Amino acid sequence: MSLSRGMRLADGQVTLRAPLLLFALWAVLAPVQGSQGHPSWRYISSEVVIPKKELHHGKGVQMPGWLSYSLHFGGKRHVIHMRRKKLFWSRHLLMMTQDDQGALQMDYPFIPPDCYYLGYLEEIPLSMVTMDTCYGGLEGIMKLDDLAYEIRPLSDSQRFEHIVSQIVSDISATGPTYKLGYKEDRDPLFSQKTASTAPRINNRIFSSHKGMIRGFAQSSNSMYHVYNNMTLCIKFMIDMVSLIDSMYKGLDIRYHLTAVLVFDVRDPVNMNDYRIPGGEYYQFHHTYLYNVIQPSASFIVVKDGPEDYQYNPRMFGFCSSQSLHMVGHLGRHYLLLAVVTSHLCGRSLGLYFDDHDCSCQRRSSCIMHRYPGLTDSFSNCSFVHIQNMLSTEKHCLFSEHLKFFNASLTHIRCGNSIVEDREQCDCGSFKECNANPCCSNDCRFESTFLCDKGLCCTNCTFSTAGTLCRPIRNICDLPEYCQGGSSGCPDDFYMQDGTPCSEEGYCYHGNCTDRTMHCKEIFGASTVEGPDVCYQINKKGHRFGHCRREFSARRFIQCHDRDVKCGRLQCTNVTHLPRLQEHVGFHQSKISGVWCWGLDEHRATGTTDVGHVRHGTPCAPGKFCQNSLCNATIGEINYNCLPEKCNRRGICNNNRNCHCHIGWDPPFCKLRGAGGSTDSGPPPRRMRSVRQSQESVVYLRVIFARIYALITTFLFGIATNVRTVKTVKVKEEIAGEGNP
Repeated sequence: MSLSRGMRLADGQVTLRAPLLLFALWAVLAPVQGSQGHPSWRYISSEVVIPKKELHHGKGVQMPGWLSYSLHFGGKRHVIHMRRKKLFWSRHLLMMTQDDQGALQMDYPFIPPDCYYLGYLEEIPLSMVTMDTCYGGLEGIMKLDDLAYEIRPLSDSQRFEHIVSQIVSDISATGPTYKLGYKEDRDPLFSQKTASTAPRINNRIFSSHKGMIRGFAQSSNSMYHVYNNMTLCIKFMIDMVSLIDSMYKGLDIRYHLTAVLVFDVRDPVNMNDYRIPGGEYYQFHHTYLYNVIQPSASFIVVKDGPEDYQYNPRMFGFCSSQSLHMVGHLGRHYLLLAVVTSHLCGRSLGLYFDDHDCSCQRRSSCIMHRYPGLTDSFSNCSFVHIQNMLSTEKHCLFSEHLKFFNASLTHIRCGNSIVEDREQCDCGSFKECNANPCCSNDCRFESTFLCDKGLCCTNCTFSTAGTLCRPIRNICDLPEYCQGGSSGCPDDFYMQDGTPCSEEGYCYHGNCTDRTMHCKEIFGASTVEGPDVCYQINKKGHRFGHCRREFSARRFIQCHDRDVKCGRLQCTNVTHLPRLQEHVGFHQSKISGVWCWGLDEHRATGTTDVGHVRHGTPCAPGKFCQNSLCNATIGEINYNCLPEKCNRRGICNNNRNCHCHIGWDPPFCKLRGAGGSTDSGPPPRRMRSVRQSQESVVYLRVIFARIYALITTFLFGIATNVRTVKTVKVKEEIAGEGNP
């Protein structure tokens, strides 16, 4: 067992109330932390802590997907915030071992895939936390400035106790990575002094498009015998890969593990030949491993060598069999081994060694230094260099290549949440099935039930025909209704391309091509389309202004004059900033006196790019945008849905069939009916009517009746009074005439 893991032997003997005993224990173990004959590393302090889970992240704002803990170490209380990361390239990690004869064999054992985290320490800029929770506790590395801490669960603790140990190492614990006097051939257009003047903005913020490394981790037989345990050996390599992934995130590159190989019986060849190419193990790797796995980069850990200066990987050998890195364990901590492996991988990518003009962010040493040490950061020189390399040509870092191994090993299994052959349903684990009333744990429906999930599944049975299962999402969308015979909703239908949706736009692939409407969706109701001068930014060729980007490169392609209105959408009259997706930024530029606004483009962040001009948007008289080029004509849409086709009682969908208004039956909207189309399912035949409460009507009738009666009485009284006056006057006149 390695010494870094050997500290577990002392966990059960640590007494919380006896700090002196704990200190004495580490004092005894410290001298043996490095192997004899090699610069040592050691723990200089250890503390027993109890991490307390924090319910909120930030200032009282709940952040989904984050895990936060508060713990006291190094003389103060720290709060760590972590987010789960994807470490494995595929869902099931390929494991390669040897049978008793030494022949390679493959398997897919269960290795926890969703318990690896990357995070930071609160209020410590550019800190790094790489952690896993696979075995019931927190285990990993915390880097803050030049300090490195390891955290591990305390064995047999009933109170969630952990040990936090500070790691230090001699300056030569890693390196020298090259001998004195070594000079490398460099690109004459690239200068370290020029790179040293580059902006020191955080790499995690500056870069925008992630590259992907498909890593292949291998363990020699000598390294396996350090543990004599397959589980511990695999965990050791996964811990290394997790740290390498965290380090390369500074270059906006992810390191995903594709496969693990352990020579648990014997090494296939002599491991003392470190030549690349030409060495014995290189020939074995090239012949039997690389052509099958095809990784971007591979590394193998050998217990007793090579020294760091003895192995120099092939420059620009990335994504080839020459991207093989032989790492000497030499009794070092796995953090140091991750630094060395990251350095070697950087050389394969083509990164130069750092000199005195290069610097890191809040670190005294960098990964590409001659003596990297306990660092986790690439220098500004490395960052600028890799940006120059990846922006000028295609690179395999951006390839979405997927490799599947021996599909026959993937068995149909009830309980994996995937409905496979001979299964009616699959509710997952026993706990999930217990909460699912429709599906049993033998992947069969309960009783006479018909379904357990789906947009048209209600109370374990099919929803009745006419139930709305997918409402309209925008002005060009059409609703879909359940058909009553399955749990699935019909395909998503929308108005036929060319259907007018505003005074300036028409529907195309389910979206309205009105630029002002598009701007309002992003920036708010007062926003309008930017003038033509704003679209000149699309000729710049950066992430805020471009027409397209090559799939396998970071380089943005600027728009030609005729295509500027088919690049990034430009808006104006923005009065407030909207709530955008995570990792999405905006620009505010003043061009010829006009304030122009737009969004940037991100890749591989799980976001939807809403800032590009939509396909089908008009860009010139008689033309519209297609694949970011203003080269398609309006006639190509072939809009033929005349009002007479649906008898002026409906519109056409993308299948060019009539979608009738409510009250008329498809397919031609001639007869009375419920509406809809033959594609999107039948809407409900009976329309619901809202009946007004009769009680309020009665009250209103009584009130108005009394008002009418009062008015009638009043008018009658006035009319009666007028007649009486007239009668009296007539009588008085007659009486006067009768007197002598």
